[in-house]
Amino acid sequence: MSEDENWRSQAAYDYVDDLTPSELAWEFLRRNPDYRQSYYQLLSSGRLTEETAQEFAQQWGLRFRGRPSQLGTRAADLLDPANRSRHASVHSRAHPGRKYQC
Repeated sequence: MSEDENWRSQAAYDYVDDLTPSELAWEFLRRNPDYRQSYYQLLSSGRLTEETAQEFAQQWGLRFRGRPSQLGTRAADLLDPANRSRHASVHSRAHPGRKYQC
């Protein structure tokens, strides 16, 4: 296991020092087991649309600077707990330079 994969490694969490309050809140929420379960249930239901994504975001207290369609991304990408704040995510690698913020 590399140092970055070790949850006890300080280096794995260095990026947290520079997060804004909303980004830090996202880091806590994306690790919440209830949030993760709820997200994956919605995703596997096949009912994930922009409308249901907005309802889901409202349920969890998420606010976005723009609507997902305005950001040029799928709604699921913004809600995905795999996305880190200001850190390379599974989705941002496909779109270099794009930031996902809540």
